[in-house]
Amino acid sequence: MGAINGSLSYKIFYVDGEVQDDWKEQYIDRIRSNCFEPLSPDDDDEISEGWVPIDRPLQPEFDLYTVLFDHFLNLGFRQDRYSIPSALLKAHVAEAEREYMIQNDKEKLSKFERDDIKAIVKAELKAKQLPKMKVTDMSWDLRAGRVRFWSQSNKACETFQGYFQDTFGLKILPANPYINALQMEMDGETLEDLQGLEPTNFISGLE
Repeated sequence: MGAINGSLSYKIFYVDGEVQDDWKEQYIDRIRSNCFEPLSPDDDDEISEGWVPIDRPLQPEFDLYTVLFDHFLNLGFRQDRYSIPSALLKAHVAEAEREYMIQNDKEKLSKFERDDIKAIVKAELKAKQLPKMKVTDMSWDLRAGRVRFWSQSNKACETFQGYFQDTFGLKILPANPYINALQMEMDGETLEDLQGLEPTNFISGLE
């Protein structure tokens, strides 16, 4: 959320590279290839990531009209994750192991049996819940070569950078004083000074 409504806090990235002339058809195909796919309780994966329309995160269908607004390419980056509390999983696995040993007249289980029981129990618990869904908006200004991503989380931004490059074949660089100076084509001495700057927290100690 954020591009259409919600938080105004976003991170800016600069696109490293040029958009090709045939980008429209090419990008739509790539977005479709990297679109979000729902999780299934039977899957080994516990997380799924991919693109969704920015205003319809439950309908991963794309064409130019759903992603392009003037010269802005807009998408939602959806991440779904199953989250089973470890204590709950452990308790259910222990109970399933006890029942299995009673039914099969066993005093001890092999590693294979324990792993198999745990996988079955986990799938059963996943089937009883919906995965947690998170959608983060992205808006790419194709003319300016800037991308806004509505998250300040370092982990989320790193994941997004990799997914953006895999989809569009272009690297994106997070904005900072040095990268901003490069974009503004400042002189070499200024760039050298900026490259050595360290981040400073100006509100440390305030309550």
